[in-house]
Amino acid sequence: MTDPDHHTARQGPDDALPQRVAVGVLADPGLPSILVDRLCDVLPERLRAHVDDQVSWFVDPMHEPFEAMHPDCTPLVEKAREHVRDTGWDLVVCVTDQPMPDGAAVVVADIHSADRVAVISLPALGGRHLRRRLSTAVVAIVAYLAAPPDDPREPAALAELRHRLSSRTIRVVGPAEPGSPHLHVARRRGLPHLLAGMVRVNRPWQLLRGLSTALAGALTGIAFGVLYSSIWTLADSLSPLRLAGVTTAAVATMTVWIIVSHELWERNRGGRDPDVRLRNASTVVTVAAGSAAFFVAMFAVALAAVALVVPPSYLAATLGHPVGVTHYLVIALMASVLGAIAGAVGSGLEDDITVREATYGYRARERREIVLEGAEDVAPTRGR
Repeated sequence: MTDPDHHTARQGPDDALPQRVAVGVLADPGLPSILVDRLCDVLPERLRAHVDDQVSWFVDPMHEPFEAMHPDCTPLVEKAREHVRDTGWDLVVCVTDQPMPDGAAVVVADIHSADRVAVISLPALGGRHLRRRLSTAVVAIVAYLAAPPDDPREPAALAELRHRLSSRTIRVVGPAEPGSPHLHVARRRGLPHLLAGMVRVNRPWQLLRGLSTALAGALTGIAFGVLYSSIWTLADSLSPLRLAGVTTAAVATMTVWIIVSHELWERNRGGRDPDVRLRNASTVVTVAAGSAAFFVAMFAVALAAVALVVPPSYLAATLGHPVGVTHYLVIALMASVLGAIAGAVGSGLEDDITVREATYGYRARERREIVLEGAEDVAPTRGR
C-alpha cells in the first residue's frame, strides 16, 4: 500500500511534482485485473521515462467490482470518486470492464483532475492490442492528472494529452468544466469497436474450456461420423457450398442452444436499460466465437481419428473412386458437424456458472447481488 511518508501530488501552480507520487490503479475483477497486474509491474518505469524521471512513482493495484461500490446507479466516475476519496493515493486510475456509451459517442475514459480520478472503459479500447493501448492510456492520463489543477498552462496539458492519445479512432474532447476532459469514439465507428472490446473482455476461450460435458457428447458424435461408412458417402456427395452451409448451421445450432439453455439472453423489461441490446450482441458474438473454436477443436480430433482408423484403400473401396487428403478433410468435417450437434445437447448439462461467467449479464447480476447483500447488512446498523 501507499508509503505514509509520501507527499501529495497536488501542488500549487508553480510547484514541481513531489519526490514520491502514489498512483492507485483500481480494476474490475477478470480481464481488467489481469491486465492491470501486468501493467503495474512496468508502470513505474514507464512513468519515469514518459512523465518525470525525477519522481519516484509508487503504483498500487487493487481489485474490486465497480458495481459493489455503491447501491445506486450513479455514474462510474462518482463511484470511483467516492471509493478513493479517503485513500492515501495521490492519483487514481480506474479500469472497468463496463462500457460507457454516451449519446452520440462511446466514452473511452472520463478524467476529473480536481478529484484526481480517471475511469477507463476497457472494452472501448477495442478487441486488439489491449495491453499496449491500456498502457498508453494510463501513462497519458497520469501525466495529465499530475499537472497542478490551477496551472495556467492547463491548455498545454490538454494539448499534450491530445498529442499522446488522439488517433483516427479516439478523440480527446475538451472539458465542459475545467480539468475534466474525456476521451471518446464517435458512435458510428465506436460501436463495432466497443462490441469487439466487450467480446474480448468476455474471453470466449473461457467458455471453450468450461464445456467439458459438451466435449463428451461431441466425441460420441465424432466417433459415429468416423466409424459409419454411410457418413463417408454422404460427406463425399455434398458440394462445397452445401458443406459450408451444414457447418455454419451446426455452429449456429450450438450457439443458440447454449444461449437458450443457460438463459443468457437478457430481456429489457419496460425499456429501462438502453444497453441491453449491446450486451446481448456481445453475448451472441462471444458464444458464437466459443462455439466456432469448439468446432475447430473437434475438427482436429476428427481428422486425426479418420486418418488413424480408416486406411486409404478401404475408404477408396467404400466410396468407389480414388481418394486423397481432401476426402479425409470432408469426412472429418462431417463428423465434426455431428459432434457439434451432440455437443450442443451436452452443453445444456453444464454448470450454469461455468458458461454464464463469459457474459456481461451474469457478471452484472452477480455484482447487483453483492450490492443488495451489502445494503441489507448495512440497513440494520444505520437504524440503530
